[in-house]
Amino acid sequence: MMAAILRDSNPSKSLVLFDTFEGMPQTDPAKDYHKQGEFGDTSAEAVKEYVSSHGNCEIRKGYMPDTFRGLESSQIAFVHIDVDIHRSILDSLQFVWPRLSVGGFIVFDDYGFPSCPGARFAVDEFFSGEASVPLCLHTGQAVVFKGKA
Repeated sequence: MMAAILRDSNPSKSLVLFDTFEGMPQTDPAKDYHKQGEFGDTSAEAVKEYVSSHGNCEIRKGYMPDTFRGLESSQIAFVHIDVDIHRSILDSLQFVWPRLSVGGFIVFDDYGFPSCPGARFAVDEFFSGEASVPLCLHTGQAVVFKGKA
């Protein structure tokens, strides 16, 4: 859906998709219920085939934060973080937040899910020192908008 929206409204922009395509990385049992290797049932090739006709999409296979290399000068307008575990969410936020445009926003897919306690902990931990705060949605997600500093 996002690729099609970009294709139709602003084809000069790109959608960058990140996934291990090998399942969860090592998790922290004190913060995460998921186990290493879970959700490893898809492939980069299948996703590429699915989105290839929808516009400018780049697929980055691997673990965060390694998959962010080469994007350091990027400016970001929208992020959907659905990585379920504490460390991956913190790694994502540490990279994304400084590059997020004023007015841009992040959706945290697993913020309120009982199966992902590390997700909420990571988001709350990261934003404890920021002016922006997560807004809880009735879906179990949260959203954060970036304002002027």
